[in-house]
Amino acid sequence: MKRHEALHPLSHHHHHALVMAQQLKKADENSSIQEMTRQVIDFWQTDGEDHFRDEEEVLLPLYAQYESVDQDSIRDMLIQHVQIRSLVQQIRGKQRPNLDTFRKLGEILNDHVRLEERVIFPMIEKAVPENYLFQANGRFHRDSYSGF
Repeated sequence: MKRHEALHPLSHHHHHALVMAQQLKKADENSSIQEMTRQVIDFWQTDGEDHFRDEEEVLLPLYAQYESVDQDSIRDMLIQHVQIRSLVQQIRGKQRPNLDTFRKLGEILNDHVRLEERVIFPMIEKAVPENYLFQANGRFHRDSYSGF
């Protein structure tokens, strides 16, 4: 899917989130809970948490200047943010997470990226003038994998 250049950093983050989601969805009895926990924590600390902030504190307020955010798709996006944060907190918690927690996180993460890439980002690209998208880009955190 062709994405506006200014949103490339967020789409880069999404690529890494999809890779993580696929790994988590495949969690089975042969998977190492300890290794998956490390991977989720690393993913969250290096990119996930900042990515959500980029969307909630930069992108959606910008979009709200041009269109109403009182839309089902925006609500779904933000609810998914809460669900993902909650699952990450469970995984980071003191009790050992179970495989279902990892698989559930993988499913929600996958659905979340698809929603943003297929619905949310096209709405934003259509509504927000290009020069303001580029200004927002300068406020996004840089991807820890590629530096993008």
